[in-house]
Amino acid sequence: MKKQYLIIGVVSILILTVSVSLGYWMAYIEGNGAPIELTAQDLKITFDGNGNIEPGYIEPGWTYKKTFTVTSETNETYYYKIIIKDLVNTFKTDYLKYKITSSHGYTMDKFEVLPKTEKATDTDISDKIKIEPSEVQEYTIEFIYETTTEDQSEDMGATLGGTLFIGEWKEKGILAKDLFTTKYTEEELGKKRDDFSTIVNEGSVYYEDGKWTEDVTKDSVGEKVYYYAGNAQDNWVQFGQDSSGKNLYWRIIRSNEDGGLRLLYAGTSPDTTEAYINTMAYNPTYDNAAYVGYMYGTGSSLAAIRGNGTNSPIKAELDTWYATNLQSFDKYISKTAIYCNDRSTQEGWKSSGDIYYNDYTKFNTNQSDNTKNHPSFKCGVDGSGNFNSDSPDAERKKDMFSVSGASGGNGVLTKPIGLITADEIVFAGGLSRTSNPDAYYYRNAFGESSTGTNWWWTMSPSDFNGWEILALVFLAFGSANAGALETVDVDLSNGVVRPVISLKSCVELKGNGKSDDPYTVLDMDDASECALAEN
Repeated sequence: MKKQYLIIGVVSILILTVSVSLGYWMAYIEGNGAPIELTAQDLKITFDGNGNIEPGYIEPGWTYKKTFTVTSETNETYYYKIIIKDLVNTFKTDYLKYKITSSHGYTMDKFEVLPKTEKATDTDISDKIKIEPSEVQEYTIEFIYETTTEDQSEDMGATLGGTLFIGEWKEKGILAKDLFTTKYTEEELGKKRDDFSTIVNEGSVYYEDGKWTEDVTKDSVGEKVYYYAGNAQDNWVQFGQDSSGKNLYWRIIRSNEDGGLRLLYAGTSPDTTEAYINTMAYNPTYDNAAYVGYMYGTGSSLAAIRGNGTNSPIKAELDTWYATNLQSFDKYISKTAIYCNDRSTQEGWKSSGDIYYNDYTKFNTNQSDNTKNHPSFKCGVDGSGNFNSDSPDAERKKDMFSVSGASGGNGVLTKPIGLITADEIVFAGGLSRTSNPDAYYYRNAFGESSTGTNWWWTMSPSDFNGWEILALVFLAFGSANAGALETVDVDLSNGVVRPVISLKSCVELKGNGKSDDPYTVLDMDDASECALAEN
């Protein structure tokens, strides 16, 4: 066929030979032996007459209409979407359009450009559609190729094809790996702290990278990590349920180097003063430097202590709690996330006498020196950003606890759970022996201590007192000294346990992160790519 157009006073002859593969456009029709692809098998789609569109040519002014019905034979309200399966649309211009109308289903107000794709791609062409039990919804779908005075010759030889069908509608959210960059502006994400000698009061988001974060991609540059500090109020997450069916609440600590989100347990309600799972000693045995370990070995050398053949009692408690309360949510939780139990020292390991671990030197000895007190998300790095001499990669890896070794962790955990580190508390605005009642990790939704008067364990070693033969780790205070870091004997039985987990980078979230609208995790199929992923 030929069309003539007047363009800027000049007659232009446009020849369109636009081939289209429409023979199977609506191939899935009831009665043809090809079932509708649906999660719920009791929704049916029926086309009037023959469901095929005959092969042919599309030219300016071309239109095609098709009517169909969707019938619910379920006993429940159902949500579905209209999809073009294996859509191929190689048209260059935006003149090929479609419109869906219905008396009480999904209706479009105007024609929209049909999505373009050169590779066969399953493409949604509707939003969420609600259908009640036994309801029948009648539809008309119309395709047009608009007539215009513009030159349309670039569409010559284009191809259109696909299959119309319906599928289960699932809500889409923000990927965990994109949460910070989607929610905050570049300006808000562009802040980096240099002063760690004072607390942070105002709720803020900061970033860290380079020598202070783990190099997951192995390009010699630490991954960029975003973290919350001060009185952050939009980092609430509701995820999982305990064994009694109560919802579990968490606070986002930071993004992980694997792209996931690290969460601190915040109880079974945002206003709780019992944001912990148990009261217990980190390790009731205290007379060896080994007992600062989340797992540990035996012997008089650091290498032997880092053997990690034995679970600490607090790790055993966390593993049991995970198995009871979170195992059914395991597909959402990162296995590559690293939990640092930093047993390195800046002064060098000693087999006897006093031993001061890395975090003690950073946050106690050098607290006021901003050239030596920088916290780190990278295990074994001192307050100046250098690896400690007793933490070459092979040794520091023993302190990097993970289930999978894919991101550089040691892969010795059986459950993907740990505790917060002293470094993470300092990043979050805390300080050794200094209260901060504004710190989010201390506060519940009412601004009170989320653990009441109870102090709680970190997994960061502090020191070993050679005179008293006593192993110590860091803690965070409850209301007695509002969020301050302090060191304590591992055998004290009145500390409480606040689990830390990490969501996978591919998990989808909805909500705004406030305590009254916390982020929640959208359901995923057990066989989905994300469910089977490690991170």
